[in-house]
Amino acid sequence: MTVYDNQSTAELIHSLTQIDIAIIQKDGTPVVQIQENVLPAFHRLNEFDPIFQQIEQFHANEYLTYTDSAQLSYVAARLDQPDDQVVVLGPFLTTTLTIDGINDIVAMNSYTISEHRQLTQLYQSLPVLAEDKINDLATLMTNLFSRQLATAHEKAKVTHGPQPIERSLMTVNSDHRAQIEANYANEAKITNAIASGDQVAVHRLNTTMTKIFDSFSNRIPGKPLRSSKNICFVFNTICRIAAHKGGVHPVYLNDISEKYALLIERQNTLQGLHILVHSMTREYCQLVLTLSTSGYSPMIQRAADYILLNLGHPITLNQIAQSIGTNPSYLSRKFKQEVGMTITDYVNHRRIVLAKQYLSRPTPSITDIALMTGFNDLNYFIRVFKKLTGQTPLQFRQKPTGSGIQK
Repeated sequence: MTVYDNQSTAELIHSLTQIDIAIIQKDGTPVVQIQENVLPAFHRLNEFDPIFQQIEQFHANEYLTYTDSAQLSYVAARLDQPDDQVVVLGPFLTTTLTIDGINDIVAMNSYTISEHRQLTQLYQSLPVLAEDKINDLATLMTNLFSRQLATAHEKAKVTHGPQPIERSLMTVNSDHRAQIEANYANEAKITNAIASGDQVAVHRLNTTMTKIFDSFSNRIPGKPLRSSKNICFVFNTICRIAAHKGGVHPVYLNDISEKYALLIERQNTLQGLHILVHSMTREYCQLVLTLSTSGYSPMIQRAADYILLNLGHPITLNQIAQSIGTNPSYLSRKFKQEVGMTITDYVNHRRIVLAKQYLSRPTPSITDIALMTGFNDLNYFIRVFKKLTGQTPLQFRQKPTGSGIQK
């Protein structure tokens, strides 16, 4: 089989699975690489030697499943021609990762909180495959690469279906007018509650939102689950817009929006969608409470956004000023005037809020938490933590009180 054939086969497999695929030589050099999910710079698959050592003795229909330290999984198999190359399909996940699970991975690999966000984005873009599905993909892969690929050609196309039945605008408007008006009114209430970070109102309105979704479950006749999923997608967008109106940076909104889009599509029951709706409204509202920069001038909003997006790395006044194109002294003065604290105090406050989330769990270590949250000096981390909370990190971990996220 030629290299060109392998390229075509790889493209076909990627088109069918939407999973990245590569053909790699023994020295780790990719011969073919079709990649949509770019791995973060701090995490690369670089352990090809043990993969090659095991696969070298494999038969044509045998494969290896490899899972790395970040729980990213790959399927690998040896090619017949040329026999010094390996095809690798992945990454994908074998289980849905919870927030706690991601936190454990970040701690185990000593990633920073800024890298936490990049890794979470990657997880949200990957499929979750069961064991039988992995075997099916490996079977497809080994069979396609073991023979000449023959491209199919469409000979004819036949399309037949019922003609759409037109309904007058007057008829549509008269259907359930009162219910439609009530739905829009309640939608406005919950979006306003999210935009203002009103958790009490969001909790109260969640029951109403469940009823609204049920009223749309017949939009596609005979397919209530599909109808409800479509409405969930729309509501996800509405919540995202509401949180953006509430002052949350688009980077955070993109993360949560993608997460819920995937969770919605994976749901198999209406009850599961109801639970997602409640979780969605609460999480968007929490984002506003935690990350909103509304009420600040545009310059201070940009400065606060820069800080929030770079907490895991060193941050200086000059860096912030340069990134938003202003004078450091002027920025420092305006920041204290609008936010009520210096930039250094604001950075430390935000880092301690995140540190408290990790300290509420038995792992990672206090030293690791200090590094993950941007403190390069453990003693300085302890001093700042005690100044802001009245406790040392160890005391807080042993008896956490009020360890939730605070603005």
